[in-house]
Amino acid sequence: MPLEPLSLTVGQPLRVAVYNSISRAIRNGTYPLGSVLPSDAEFCTALGVSRPVVREAMLLLEEDRLISTRRGIGRFVSDAIPRIGLERVRGLELLLGESAGAIMVDRLSHEVQPASDLLSQALGLDPSAAVWTWESVLRRDGRELALTFEAVPAASSVLADPATDTLPEATALTRLLASVDPSHVSSACDVSVGVLGDHRATALGADPDTSALILTQRVSYRGATVLYAKDVILSAAGTISLLQSA
Repeated sequence: MPLEPLSLTVGQPLRVAVYNSISRAIRNGTYPLGSVLPSDAEFCTALGVSRPVVREAMLLLEEDRLISTRRGIGRFVSDAIPRIGLERVRGLELLLGESAGAIMVDRLSHEVQPASDLLSQALGLDPSAAVWTWESVLRRDGRELALTFEAVPAASSVLADPATDTLPEATALTRLLASVDPSHVSSACDVSVGVLGDHRATALGADPDTSALILTQRVSYRGATVLYAKDVILSAAGTISLLQSA
């Protein structure tokens, strides 16, 4: 049962590391579609973790539709791997509002700053460039559901003046879509599972070890990347549609 060694980062629960290891093995074909998975005990031995950790990872894999459980038989790899992405490009408040009611956007920060290595690479900028960033908490009925961090080039020609905030109760992506022809907008989105960590936990009023869905999105307009976003979504947000349409 060849598995990559667990890749652990500071503050990451073992269940998430086990999830990542098994998820990669499914996606790279180590465990073929429709095949039966090894037992929990075999995963414990292979990865050097306890059975409760493996069981928690299996719950996450099943939630993401990578595996299914047949009672009395075992766990199986799904017959088809869910494609990753968003059905259409829209602001996070609209995405979350589809499942269980309207979302309020509470802006925490809106500032210009030098682009970090990550942002300069994600947005295709010179390392000396500046970016406008927004950080917002999303709530429904006063309850914190998600935290979004968004960045656009300070010299953006799509958002004519990123310093303005004509829609203070909207995400930057919603502002962008309101200012351009949406037929020329496209998006690539990576989906992962992680934990909040201290900063995000403080903003969301949650425990730092709380697991969350993480969407990392790059939005392009006429072929150029114009916005980078990282969204951290709590399970209380409800159902989110994440199938990529053709």
